[in-house]
Amino acid sequence: MKKTIDELLREAKGLLKDKGIKTWALDSELLLSHLFSFSRVQLYTHSKEEVEEAIQEKYRDLILERIKGMPVQYLTNTKEFMSLPFYVDQNVLIPRNDTEVLVEKALELIDEKESMILDMCTGSGCIAISIAYYKKKSKVLGLDLSAPALKVAQYNARLNGVDDRVYFIQSNLFESLQEDYLSKFDMIISNPPYIPTEDISRLEVEVKAYEPFMALDGGKDGLDFYRKIIEKSKAYLKDKGILIFEIGYNQGKAVTEIFKSHGFSDISIKKDLAGLDRVVFGKFIK
Repeated sequence: MKKTIDELLREAKGLLKDKGIKTWALDSELLLSHLFSFSRVQLYTHSKEEVEEAIQEKYRDLILERIKGMPVQYLTNTKEFMSLPFYVDQNVLIPRNDTEVLVEKALELIDEKESMILDMCTGSGCIAISIAYYKKKSKVLGLDLSAPALKVAQYNARLNGVDDRVYFIQSNLFESLQEDYLSKFDMIISNPPYIPTEDISRLEVEVKAYEPFMALDGGKDGLDFYRKIIEKSKAYLKDKGILIFEIGYNQGKAVTEIFKSHGFSDISIKKDLAGLDRVVFGKFIK
């Protein structure tokens, strides 16, 4: 039996709301918009149109997956970041709005001249690609241990038209970088895994059950990657090169101390829109 768009939306919203999905209204609209390639506004301007049963069945399947906890971004394979489109699947962390704070600060710090940037733990490539897109003279190298994640990143570079200036290498942190890259980077940027291992089990099901564990786990105190990257980065930064991280809201002081212990100067913390510590950056003078 055919139902209208309006009827399908009302049913889906009721199901998601009853199952405790906080974003029940938005999610139901996004999933149906995805199937129709409509905007959410168009759902309402076409609300009385009948929907083919095949689409109704696909929509029902998406709603059931959302009830289980699957993030909408994985169900639609889309996430906007820095006003750019990105493909995402379960091989990569879903880009967060918090990470835009990191990219925006990095863009402020990057000179307009040609710059070489290293994006450590690149994942979907959202950081590397955004920098290349908005800084036309930059070249960006993205590193990640996950081969499936790098395939996603490469696709996103093509999607956003920067694959001529963004390159990706599979590497366990700096291990696969050749000596040619020593003292070559104006900036190293990273949103590394920073959640303490024991805290992951307490995260929302959308995160702990669906997003890649290796992109979340920062070790016992959440600081493992900061220690490793800060120590090794000194060899790959140019004189007065900048190292910049996204951090957890309560990690500003600890990461600052690691910076200091390795001789970095001009260390600063930038807060996010909620007033929480979100970015730490410093300069290394050789």
